[in-house]
Amino acid sequence: MVENGSSTAGRPTIGSYQQQFLQAHNEARAAAGLPPLTWNFTLQLDSRRYANELRIRCSTRPLYAWGTDGIYGRNLYKGTDKRRTPAEAVAAWVGEGHFYDLRNNRCTAPEGQSCEEYKQVVWRATTQVGCGRQFCRASFNTTVAVCEYYPPGNINGQRPY
Repeated sequence: MVENGSSTAGRPTIGSYQQQFLQAHNEARAAAGLPPLTWNFTLQLDSRRYANELRIRCSTRPLYAWGTDGIYGRNLYKGTDKRRTPAEAVAAWVGEGHFYDLRNNRCTAPEGQSCEEYKQVVWRATTQVGCGRQFCRASFNTTVAVCEYYPPGNINGQRPY
């Protein structure tokens, strides 16, 4: 099990950008009638490392053979034109929700889009999240963000909630 880094004696408290990620996730989950997530510092550290690798290439093309593949769920985001906030990254994932048909458990997104990130945000069994955000080297106005989830969601054939 992943250690949860909640704000208790001897452990760090979450800062502003972490709180923005967490609040945006929990608002989306509340809208779906789901319990809130808690912040996990182990997931944050891995997400930050992953985002740093994406920043170098200024891409959200998944990295292969990342050490935590399959252990955590993962969402990737890239926003251009300006420095994006954590809430904007989560809003992009949550925005996929209008393509998701819960009753039939299928995605109706047009080609090139998906519902996977939305489903991970609202996956009922997921209880913890940690996120990292970086600004690209090539374009300082491009933001990459990564959130990781435990336990992971998007299990084939299962509904998120």
